[in-house]
Amino acid sequence: MGNVFRLLKKHNKRFIFASSQMSNMDFSPYGTLKRLGEDLTKSLNCLYVKFWNVYGIEKEIEKSHVITDFVLMALDKKKINMLTSGNESRAFLYADDCSKGLYKIMINFNFFVKKKKELHLTTNKKIKIIEIAKIIRKLLSKKNIKIKIDPSKKKDELQKSVNNLSNNFFLKYWKPETKIEKGIDKIINYYQKSKKLI
Repeated sequence: MGNVFRLLKKHNKRFIFASSQMSNMDFSPYGTLKRLGEDLTKSLNCLYVKFWNVYGIEKEIEKSHVITDFVLMALDKKKINMLTSGNESRAFLYADDCSKGLYKIMINFNFFVKKKKELHLTTNKKIKIIEIAKIIRKLLSKKNIKIKIDPSKKKDELQKSVNNLSNNFFLKYWKPETKIEKGIDKIINYYQKSKKLI
């Protein structure tokens, strides 16, 4: 990251730094590095964007996260094995909506720099992880595929149940279009057709 920022400064490049809603979580090395990136970005008078759990179709399965993982498990094993109890809540944003949001920021770069506001790419609608599993079960039941949900007794250790609040400034200029059920259905349909399972 240090090398990249030095080159950006040297060549006076405009850029958007991909940060995370976890950047205030001091207990997380990932969050700490994201916060450092935000500070360096501000010092170069550029923009950073905080992502809130972007999900979508993963072509490289090893990079998949919660929703894609659940879908792949359900299709392959007819069972969703959860790492936690699922009682933690997250705000999920479909990848296509995220891309449109980034495009909006890029074509209005100077406008948002002048505003000096944090830009959060989020639906600002939280849902429990267990509910995500239930949506997948419901959508698959319509396709005559029955699955089981197996929650763990463990609590969320990644974000330690920190309840971050999003800055809704950017929602004045951009609105996510894909509801969670629709986004999950698109992922299910893709993997059913491609047969690229775990």
